Amino acid sequence: MRITYAAVVALLSVSIPLVAQSEDVHHHNFSAGLGPAIPSGSSSNYLGAAPMFALRYGYRFNRFLQADAGLQLAWGAANNQNPVLTDLGTVQGGDHEYMFPLGGRVIFPTSLERVEVSAGGGGVYLHYSETAPSNPYYQVNCYNCTSRGGWGGYGLANVSYFLDSNKTFRLGTTFQYISASTNGQAVGNVAALHTSDHWANLSFEFGISF
Repeated sequence: MRITYAAVVALLSVSIPLVAQSEDVHHHNFSAGLGPAIPSGSSSNYLGAAPMFALRYGYRFNRFLQADAGLQLAWGAANNQNPVLTDLGTVQGGDHEYMFPLGGRVIFPTSLERVEVSAGGGGVYLHYSETAPSNPYYQVNCYNCTSRGGWGGYGLANVSYFLDSNKTFRLGTTFQYISASTNGQAVGNVAALHTSDHWANLSFEFGISF
């Protein structure tokens, strides 16, 4: 009986602080950022560096674990030079590169109260598409003229600085590496072949947590 009582006390002494830690965090974490999307390796033969917008959401389970989802959009990486036929003639087309990461991260404790360091990874879906500009004066025969996509994985590292003692607002930097395979129609300089694409992305972010 004494052994059982001691075991219960020991279990409670460990679990209560863990519950407190789980409740003493902001569970919902949003961020928006801008930065370059840079193809690496052989991908640079047909893709170029492009501006990227990133929108991310993370659900924090406790002080150390978070699930992540996001949408990242780069434009012009495939250098689409294909003309698009309209009612008024041909116009210059464009291209968009969508990235949909889904994974998680580990938050590492630091001695600095307002600094947070994390690393993680997961799966990612890539979707490239040729696009045509819209205009009220003419009709475009296609918007997503050609497209291709595929699955892969990613890893990331993040450093954030909280602007207030409640850790509601933060500024941060995320480095992300993506390795994926895409297949489908030709999009700009990306041929209609199976390709292995690699991206090294850097984003400068503003976030809010609650």
